[in-house]
Amino acid sequence: MSELKTEEEQIEAFKTWWKKNGTSLVLAVSIGVAGYFGTQAWTQSQENHVNEASALYQNMMDAAVDLSVESNQKTVAFIANQLTDDYSDTGYAAFSQLILARLEVEKGEFDKAIDSLKQVQENTEDASLKAISGLRIARLLLEKQDFDAALAQVNAVTSSEFTVQKQELKGDILLASGKKDEARDAYESANNALTGSTSHPLLNIKLQDLVKS
Repeated sequence: MSELKTEEEQIEAFKTWWKKNGTSLVLAVSIGVAGYFGTQAWTQSQENHVNEASALYQNMMDAAVDLSVESNQKTVAFIANQLTDDYSDTGYAAFSQLILARLEVEKGEFDKAIDSLKQVQENTEDASLKAISGLRIARLLLEKQDFDAALAQVNAVTSSEFTVQKQELKGDILLASGKKDEARDAYESANNALTGSTSHPLLNIKLQDLVKS
């Protein structure tokens, strides 16, 4: 506003300015305040969401301590499904499927366990979880003597931190399918990938059993 001579002129000028701009100013302030509190509410909602998932997962872990108890088995299965359905955007959903797969393996339900582990692979971006679930699927496929599928799962694991486990399991699959020379090569690759003073007695035994005559 330009400089005015009297207080009355200033008041009248302000009234005119307010008629033109007051509504939009109030709206802008309202939007700003609403946006702030909306962001706060969203943040709190997300925090509550994660806390709820954490509490459910802890209950699941408590039940998983003794999977020989039928009620614990039911609790694990129920919570795993709840976390997958309602909290798939948290890491707890993927971990719950790993535990559920363990339960299914103990019950001899290999196909169900494989499905649970595939859910982990499909619903996580974490490379380690993808590798862990892939290796576990491969072991189950080996148990089912589906050697080609097991080998494909192992070869799909690309994370370098799992090289030892990958190559050793690959050797187990090749050995079970009668390919001793290839199995020995895989075991040797696993042995070479061991770091520092790390020892792996079982791997050494596997290699010794396949030493060339």
